[in-house]
Amino acid sequence: MTEKLYYWAENLEGYNSDIDNDFPYSIEIKRLNFFIGKNNAGKSRFLRNLFINSTHTIPDFSFPNLSNYFTELKSIIESSQGTIWLGAMSSGENRTTLFKLINDAIDCPIFPRNRYKENYQRTIDQLSKVRIEYTQEFTYKVSEIQKYVNDFENNIVYEKSKSYIPILRGMRPVTEQENTQPYIKRAQKDYFSDTNKFNSNNIITGECLYNELKIHLLGEPEQRELIKDYEEKLSQYFFDNETVSLIPKHDQDVVNIKIGNDQQFPISQLGDGLQQAIILTYEAYIKSKDKEGKPETHAFFIEEPELHMHAGMVRQLMNFYLNETPHYYFFTTHSNHLLDMADESDQVMIQKFVKQPKEEDPTKFDFKIYRCDRDRDLLASLGVRPSSVYLANCTIWVEGITDRLYITKYMEKYLAELESADMELYKKYRRFMPNYHYTFVEYAGSNLSHWSFDDDYPKTREERIEFLKQDRGQSATAVASDMLLIADGDIQKNSEKIKFLRKELNKENLIILDCKETENTLPKDSILRVAQKKFSNMKRKTSQGFNIEKLEGINSLDYFDHKDYGIGKLLDDQIRNPRTSAEKTAFADGTGVGTIKYKLDFCREIIKYFDENPDWEMTPKAKDLCIRIFKHIEKCNSN
Repeated sequence: MTEKLYYWAENLEGYNSDIDNDFPYSIEIKRLNFFIGKNNAGKSRFLRNLFINSTHTIPDFSFPNLSNYFTELKSIIESSQGTIWLGAMSSGENRTTLFKLINDAIDCPIFPRNRYKENYQRTIDQLSKVRIEYTQEFTYKVSEIQKYVNDFENNIVYEKSKSYIPILRGMRPVTEQENTQPYIKRAQKDYFSDTNKFNSNNIITGECLYNELKIHLLGEPEQRELIKDYEEKLSQYFFDNETVSLIPKHDQDVVNIKIGNDQQFPISQLGDGLQQAIILTYEAYIKSKDKEGKPETHAFFIEEPELHMHAGMVRQLMNFYLNETPHYYFFTTHSNHLLDMADESDQVMIQKFVKQPKEEDPTKFDFKIYRCDRDRDLLASLGVRPSSVYLANCTIWVEGITDRLYITKYMEKYLAELESADMELYKKYRRFMPNYHYTFVEYAGSNLSHWSFDDDYPKTREERIEFLKQDRGQSATAVASDMLLIADGDIQKNSEKIKFLRKELNKENLIILDCKETENTLPKDSILRVAQKKFSNMKRKTSQGFNIEKLEGINSLDYFDHKDYGIGKLLDDQIRNPRTSAEKTAFADGTGVGTIKYKLDFCREIIKYFDENPDWEMTPKAKDLCIRIFKHIEKCNSN
């Protein structure tokens, strides 16, 4: 069964996607889908066309290609000698008829995907009536195809409805006329001529929130409980755990809000960013379950979710969508702060739009869609300059991207454990948002000497000139706020660097791992499972001389917790056959200290293992690291 999902619309002339040759004229999608590109690159029009024109569901466009199965059926017929029966009829023409039926299925274009699915269903219905004398192989293969498709249908989620959230949105009435919704009317006039089909039922602008809250709070107990649950989630994600109450006050036309022990006040006195957060999360949360309390999936098409929001709050909004709702989301965005989510979650997809003149007529344009993760062109599409601006209240310095990804996962796990072990501390820590309360800074270990961590960095121009003459490095405090620097244990071998760091950083601002590197703090089971998977995909030339089954002989939980060697060497030492040269490696990146090969690929596999096995346990060193990090964040964000 395909693990990938695809989506498109029936009327998308001028748009072209070269993402996957097997699925032409479609885009691969995940839970969060970001459309980026320069202004006038066609993002918004594409988003609206997906919303307006697609009468089919995500599974329709993701239906698997069955050509290989039909080819196998053709081979079975070619090798068989028995009479072919079509239902109750046997005829010498049946073999020719069957060949034509299967060839048509093989040659059937797989786009549009929904038509391919319809053709398949007709074909398989006819094939299920076929019987070939002296063999059951054909019948078994047809049943196998049917089971494959049934499994796909049973495991894939169908979106129940679609909703569009335009840029023009707000919770405050902009007219004195009662029962009017100017934002929705404007959206209808600009984009949706069929007002019977596109209206307040599927266009979300925030104007209906007052009445929506009134209906729920004056409705059934289950409706009131749903609003209470939503208020708790708002508190958790956007209001630093302060109790939040939303009140459709009877003598006003605007929602009131009460936060903690503060007095109740109209929503108009709340910051625009938080109003946006409520508009963008209310409908998504309310629609997350059906009347029986079972998860219910919808699709949301959202223009510029980052409007009026701090970068950290936008990230928190995306975490809300991923953690608290089952829906699929499609966004147009110019926010570079969302890009690194592609590294942190396998449920994020970024598509870049490029407007290109047509070769035959330069006055007309095609819109090309490219899948991308992190590249310079992507940043340029968002208008991001090479310079970095740190807006968070504190920074955590790590040696590279893999350290950041591992530590981010550790922090998530630590919070999950705190929820059952220490609720008060959990409530205190869960409010901390990436890129707002803290952010990561990635450095290369060898570059540390180029930075000065001295708080007394010169302020005046003359002092700076004199400082630079001393070649003491660039000021870290000039580009980043309160910092916690995490260094790999192998730095211990460089006494000068250790001396330099301890001189310029306070003890509480420096963590030197008591092992070679961050990978040595990973739990044993995760390393073993990923290593086994990686080994099975190695070329024979690489894996020859090693026996992966020897990994099962590792009984010590701290086998990989080593001061001098990376997990690559520790893996090789365990699985190397007695006669295999010590110079030959399977996992280690060379014969030195044994850092794992292809660190980022290995890291992604580890994170995937964590996501698929939520019961994984942190090592003591990983937990201690989290404790230090959260204490640093708490200190830097205390009032």
